[in-house]
Amino acid sequence: MWGIWAIIALVLLILEMFTVDFTFLMLAGGGFAAMLTAIFTDSWVVQIVVFAVVSVVCLMFVRPWVRKHVNSSSTKDSNVYAYTGKSARALTDITPTAGRAKVGGEVWSAKTEHGMITQGTEATVVGVDGAHLLLEAAAGAEVTANE
Repeated sequence: MWGIWAIIALVLLILEMFTVDFTFLMLAGGGFAAMLTAIFTDSWVVQIVVFAVVSVVCLMFVRPWVRKHVNSSSTKDSNVYAYTGKSARALTDITPTAGRAKVGGEVWSAKTEHGMITQGTEATVVGVDGAHLLLEAAAGAEVTANE
């Protein structure tokens, strides 16, 4: 009987590798607990109760802790979104449709939500739109209206 629980736990671990959500991992923990129970008793009822209780406890208490500590990078801005709030310098005139800016030593496609930022002007990254950084002129910088 314990072999059936071992197979169930291994299948759940394989499913976890595809989802990386820690749900199937918690269920696999219940499967391993039921496997250990099956070594000591032949009662299916006891094994299923152990599987259910351990799985629910893991899902309610262990999974939130694991997600918080193991996958903590997901709570921070990353990639291009980490540039929001950073300072940029306009390398070309930046309009609502196109432009180039340098942020942190890297050159990016950029555009504004309204107006135009002239070449050489300091700006602030206020967001991301597709492959473009959305810029806003820094305080005191001159912005010209689109015509």
